[in-house]
Formats: sequence, C-alpha cells, structure tokens
Amino acid sequence: MKNTKDLFELIAQATEENSREFKCWFFNYSGHVNEMTISFYFSGWEKDRENHSETIRQKLNEEGIQVLYWFIKTRLN
Repeated sequence: MKNTKDLFELIAQATEENSREFKCWFFNYSGHVNEMTISFYFSGWEKDRENHSETIRQKLNEEGIQVLYWFIKTRLN
C-alpha cells in the first residue's frame, strides 16, 4: 500500500522527466480540499499547439493515493 510520501517521491521523479523525451507533467495540489489533479502530456506541451493529454483528479485519501501513484508509475520511463 502506497502512502503520500511514496506519491510525492514519484511526483519528484516525474518532474525530473519533464525536460526529457518530449513528455510533460502538470501537478496541481489543492490543500484546502486535499485533492490532486495530474495531467500527462505524452508528446510534450507547447503553447498554440494541439496537445494530447491524460488527466486524473483524486482526493488524497487511501484509495486516491493508490490511483494517482499508479497513474504516474505506469507512464514513467
């Protein structure tokens, strides 16, 4: 079972990937509602261009942490 520490360590790893191989991650943590939204642009992101992405939004409860963790993990190199 993954916890918030595991999740945020994986977020750090994904953030480092932003500068490599055209992939791009966006993370939005809303502390007032304990919720996170993650967008993954698998062919990079550029202004004024069609950008293909997958987005997920979850509460940071036990189930949501698992979902977010594996969303990131399955898209990392």
